[in-house]
Amino acid sequence: MSSLLTFLQGFAQPWLVFLAEDPALRLLQAAMLLVGVVVIFLVFFTTRDILLRTHSFWYMFISIVIVAALPIAGFFLYLLIRPSRTNKEREMEELVTELLVDVRKPQRRQPGDKKGGVVKKTKKNETPKENLSL
Repeated sequence: MSSLLTFLQGFAQPWLVFLAEDPALRLLQAAMLLVGVVVIFLVFFTTRDILLRTHSFWYMFISIVIVAALPIAGFFLYLLIRPSRTNKEREMEELVTELLVDVRKPQRRQPGDKKGGVVKKTKKNETPKENLSL
């Protein structure tokens, strides 16, 4: 166990040069590192999200710049202005709408068409009546 601890101390020693000796400053450095990680995460999340939601280059560019320039407020602003659905969701809705329109189209039958796949039988002795009226 002690050999593992000495190994970790030896591994971490070069990285500790960047940290201050004062615990308050060390805490401030850790907080700044955390804020930096959060800002980078927000920019990457925004980039991925806006690429899925629109094809407009300028809309993508403005969204990413807003989040990068104003990290927290810009991200909330982005959430307000982003498109509500992704491109795939819009395409799926269009396909479903087209299918529904095709299904709901009234299909007119021709006089010789079968009704429901069943041919209506006529009585043997009955002859079709002709309409002789003008």
